Formats: sequence, structure tokens, C-alpha cells
Amino acid sequence: MKTKTAKITLFSGLVLAAFGASNVFADEPAAAPSSDTVAAPVSDTQTTPAATEEVTSPTKTEVSSDAKSTTYDVTSKELEDAKATAATENLTVKETDAVKQPTVEAADADNKEQAQKINAAVADYKKAKEELPAKQEQYKKELEQYNTDIAEYKAQKAAYEQYKKEVDSGTASGRIEKAQGLVFVNEPEAKISIEGVDQYLTKESRQQHLTDDILEQYNTDKYTDTDFTETNPYDPKEDTWFKMNVGDKISVTYDNILNSTYEDKKIGKVKIDYTLNSSTNAEGSALVELFHDPTKTIFIGAQTSNAGRNDKISVTMQIVFYDENGNAIDLSGNKAIMSLSSLNHWTKEYGDHVEKVNLGDNEFVQIPGSSVSLHGNEIYSAKDNQYKDNGATFNGDGDDGWDAVNADGIPRSATAYYGAGAMTYKGEAFTFTVGGNDQHLPTTIWFATNSAIAVPKDPGAEPTPPVEPSVSEPELIWHKNRVVEPKGAVPPVIPPETPDKPIIPQTPPPTPDAPKPSVPNKPRSFRPARKGEVRVRDCEYQAFLPQTGDDNQTTLFSLGLVSTTFAVATVIAAQKRNHR
Repeated sequence: MKTKTAKITLFSGLVLAAFGASNVFADEPAAAPSSDTVAAPVSDTQTTPAATEEVTSPTKTEVSSDAKSTTYDVTSKELEDAKATAATENLTVKETDAVKQPTVEAADADNKEQAQKINAAVADYKKAKEELPAKQEQYKKELEQYNTDIAEYKAQKAAYEQYKKEVDSGTASGRIEKAQGLVFVNEPEAKISIEGVDQYLTKESRQQHLTDDILEQYNTDKYTDTDFTETNPYDPKEDTWFKMNVGDKISVTYDNILNSTYEDKKIGKVKIDYTLNSSTNAEGSALVELFHDPTKTIFIGAQTSNAGRNDKISVTMQIVFYDENGNAIDLSGNKAIMSLSSLNHWTKEYGDHVEKVNLGDNEFVQIPGSSVSLHGNEIYSAKDNQYKDNGATFNGDGDDGWDAVNADGIPRSATAYYGAGAMTYKGEAFTFTVGGNDQHLPTTIWFATNSAIAVPKDPGAEPTPPVEPSVSEPELIWHKNRVVEPKGAVPPVIPPETPDKPIIPQTPPPTPDAPKPSVPNKPRSFRPARKGEVRVRDCEYQAFLPQTGDDNQTTLFSLGLVSTTFAVATVIAAQKRNHR
């Protein structure tokens, strides 16, 4: 039984060896490459997925080399793309001195930072160019406004400087401050009593036309006899509406004067006579709003019936001031200087409308910078002073126009002097007129005289011109990044981050009664191959068999194993020989 077992063992070893060798070498696949082996490129005949060629970044380009080290320029795709983008905008990216970096990674990071700065500057530049057309349009508007403002500023400045000179000398308009003895500015509590009126406008009719356009409120053609009454329906502290016919003379007394003085003496009352000399309507009449405050004076108007712009409204006035005892105040000292303001002249809109004052025996005072001047014995603006489009220095219309006034009739514009004059009032009668309107367009005038003289004011700081928009090319710079690598140097190993607490390695305890490792036998040597014999390569392999069975069985099993080894080696040698 032992002999049979040994034979089977030897035979099985031979068969097993032959079977293993035939399977091992049937295809003879290549051994797996070691870590130092570079894989061979895939053959063109092999089917592989299509791959897109990828540009590596960063890349190194050798600049110089010596026995100890090599210097490289480090290029990053992001920086190259940024410079290319700048070039598409015709921007120059200036190269500065190269910078040495400790590592390729540091050089790449710096390149990317440069790219970000260039891209940001280029993006701002593109945005500025896109916004430029709109800014240029806005600039044109601002420049136009500036040209207007600077022209007005210079006119105001010149007028103010001239006025200061006259004040310093006490002559001409300088008398307005140095020789002004009359204070007659605002009397909101004054009460009026009227003599000579027999056609008062009823309050019902006044209410009916209250919402009409201001000119249409004075269109005398819209009123009939039923709109008027002989009895005065207005309170003494109310503004009074009535109709005057050419030739009518009325006398108005203003009592309850509280704020006015002459030569520091209180004025007790004011009396003004009004005479209608002519009108622009066919009826020869005019509608009057008489303000209960004498410093706001009178608003008068009528329909313009005839063509030709030849008709005019003319009113003669004479003012008498009384002291508290009822005595007329002597104005022979020439210290009662009164305003002749809001003298409009427009040449195209609604006709050639012009407002004038004939001073009589009173003395004209020219205001520096005013459009109003003396022509014969009349003062008026010879040219259009209402619209800049028609040649005026300032516009009269609008909330900030020179003709703007407060509710109490006091001019509120710094340029009110442009349409004003003044007179040294000597108690003599004077006449104001208005005319030149187109046919069927009512002719009106608000004529106010008081001691609130419109004079030039300091215009302050000069307007600042707008800045013309432009797009400046950004200053773009870049630099090369270089690294120096010693030859033969091993790249430094970057240690892992040190934990907060040191990690102490734990040595596992020894296993009790652990078997000692077996020491392999020395390699077996084989004799040289004889003729026709295949030599088996030296082998350091030696099997260690388990210690089971009796010695004979062990010997036979070892012999089978050796035979198997020999057979495998023989097959290997034969296979190699066939492949040569």
C-alpha cells in the first residue's frame, strides 16, 4: 500500500507539472511592470477611446544650466490666456523683471494671481468703453448747462463788482444803501378805502373766473354789465377787483401802516392816485386788481382788440406818504429811492410785449447789470429780457427766473435786478405803460413799487466745469517666474501636517510561544548539463514539507516534488528554445 501511494504521488507530481507548464506558457503573458517601468504606447491598430489633447499647466522651460543646477521658466495657462485677452483689446502687457520662486507650485500660484489682476483690469476697461457713449451724451448736457451757468455767473459777478464800487463811492446805485431814507417794503395788515370806483367785480363773478389762465382773467370781453356792482363787496383788508374806463381817476387811501418809515419816522398812511390814460380794448376799459398792501400795488389788464400791436395800457400814479399826524412827508431830501421792478420785454412770444415807466420829474437810478435803462424820459429794456433763446442774459420765467417773486410781491431771485430799475422819488407823478401784444391776446402788467430795490448779490463760487469722460488704457504688467533646481537633488518630502498632539507608535506585544521562523536551506547546486540535456536554472527555492507520515512516505513525496520541479524547468527551457 505504501509503494502504491508513492507511485501515485510521483506520477501525480509529473502530471501536475506538465499540466501547469502547458497552462502557464500557452499564451506567455508579459509580467506586470515594476514601478520603474514605463508602459509602452498603445498600438495604432488597437481600439481605444478618442482622447482630446490637453495642454499641461504649469509647464517648465529650461533657461540655463550648469554643473550644479538648472533654471526653468514656469508658464501657466491662466496667465497666457489673460495676456491673450488683453491683446484682443489692443492693450499692451508690459513685462517686468523675472521673479525667482522657491517651487513650481509657488510660481504657478503667482502666475494665476497675475492673471486675475490682468483679467480684472481688462474687464473694467471693457466696461468703461461700453459705458462711454452714454457718459459722453450726459457730458454734452452738463457742458451745455455749464456754459449757461458760467455765462450767468460772469454777468452776476461783473454786476456785483460794479455795484460794490458804487456803494463804496456813494454815487449812482450806491445811494440805494447809503442814502436810502425810505423803508416801504411790506404792509400785509394795511386797509384800503377807494374813491371814484362805481364798477366793482362781484365776488360771484370773481369766483367763476378764478381758475382761468392769468391772462384770460383780464379778458374784458368775457365780462358783461351783470358781473359788476356799484357797491364795494370787498373787505378793506382784501384785494379789490373793479373796472376803470379811460379817463377815470381813483384815489386809494392805505391805512394801518405798521412797518414803513421815512428818515426813521413812522409813516401813518399812504395815498395813491391812479388815472387810466389808455387801454388796449375797443371799449376803452381795463380790469384792475388793487392789492390792499400798497407795496404790491396794482395788476391791470384788458383784451387786445386791434391788430398791429399799437395799442397800450397807460396808468399815471402819484404817491403821497403821511406821518402819524396826517401831514404829508417832504421828500425833497432825495432819500426816497423806490423800485421799478419786473419791467418785462419779450419780442416773439405773444407779440412784442414791452413794459415802460415814464419818470416825469423823478430821477432814474441805473442798477448795474440790469437790462432796464433810460431812453429819453422812459425806462425799459430795449431788447428781449425774458428769454435767453431771444438773447436775454437770464430767463425771466420759472421758479428761479429773474421775474420770480414771493407771495408778498418781494423778488426772490438773485437776478431780479436784471429786469429792474429804480428812481429817486420826489413826490412827482409818473406813468407806467404796457403794450405790443398780439390781437385777441389780453395785455396785462403787474406794476409794484416799493423800497425793496433789486440789486446784484455776490454770486458765490464759480461753477465747476464738467469733466469730459474718457477711457484710459490700464497699465498692465507681468513677470516671468523662475525656479532653480539643483542637479541630482531629491525633491523634498513634504511631511504631513503635525497634529496637535504627537502620535506615539504602539508596539504590539509579542505573541507567547511564537514559533521561530524557519531558516531556508542553502540553494541546491545542479551539475552541468550534459549533451542534449536541458539545464535548469539555479533556484533558491526549497519546499518545506509538513512533518507527517513515516520517513519512506516523506521521502517519496519529496522525490515527487523534486521531479515536478525538474519537469517544469525542462518545459520552460524547451519553450524558450522554441521562441528563439
